[in-house]
Amino acid sequence: MAEINILKTDARGRITLPSAFRKEPLFEYAIKGDQIILYPVRTIRKYPDMSDLPTEELSPEEAEKEKRVNTDTRPGIKAATPAEAIKKTRK
Repeated sequence: MAEINILKTDARGRITLPSAFRKEPLFEYAIKGDQIILYPVRTIRKYPDMSDLPTEELSPEEAEKEKRVNTDTRPGIKAATPAEAIKKTRK
């Protein structure tokens, strides 16, 4: 069975993390049933080493599509439904 550690709250409801986690600036969490699982977010997870991944060359058509999408500077449209968004684009 895995080692189980229970974190207690202080009088103000704050949780003091174990010393191994105190220097971690960010945590991811998962809620499973009645428990919250904390995962420290480390630099290696934020910026993984992708040097071993194969490089992929885009076809000229796909490269042109990517360029158009990335250079689009139109402002976003705030709308609750697609119909409202279409009405706002017509104005």
